[in-house]
Amino acid sequence: MTQTDPNDPIADALLGESTYERLRVERYALIKRRIPQKLRYQSGLLFALALVVPIVATYPSSVQAAFPGGDPLWSSPLVLWVGVSAGGIQLGTATCLVAVAIARRRYEHHLSESQVHALLNVEDVASMFGLATGGFAILITVGFFLVGHAGVDTFTAVVESAPRDPYGQTGVSVPVIIVGVAAAISSCGVYAVGRYLSPE
Repeated sequence: MTQTDPNDPIADALLGESTYERLRVERYALIKRRIPQKLRYQSGLLFALALVVPIVATYPSSVQAAFPGGDPLWSSPLVLWVGVSAGGIQLGTATCLVAVAIARRRYEHHLSESQVHALLNVEDVASMFGLATGGFAILITVGFFLVGHAGVDTFTAVVESAPRDPYGQTGVSVPVIIVGVAAAISSCGVYAVGRYLSPE
């Protein structure tokens, strides 16, 4: 076994010279992946949010007619704001992860164990909010938009059973197509940064 054995990354981290990697492996965390991998997961979640555009664009005509305004792509339904918030969470937490990765690369040999623990705390919190909280919100958003493909009867039943119409227009207009395009661009950006931060 060598310090750079690619077949055993845990042993490699424990035996290597990186204090950050050693402490990361030793500590408990629900999401144990390295930052570049987490960024790729977040990129996937943003891409899932972008899928609301093709989902809405392929609604049956009966559902499109039942949708407030009659043009789902340019509507701003209440449930979309869950996705907007989730997208914001993804971008904010991805920024935190990138900042941690840059700080680690630039200052790792000058950081004390307590400072490394502080960076790991930031990484863990950002990971949980981004991948768990933000990811769940994106899945809820996509799920609500998929309801339209179950037929107009199911769509109407959801609207009537909800305490507030999840597809009703909101005061601030942010169209579905704009959110989808922004999510797609963000997905590509986060993925590119994750690839850039990946070890050689």
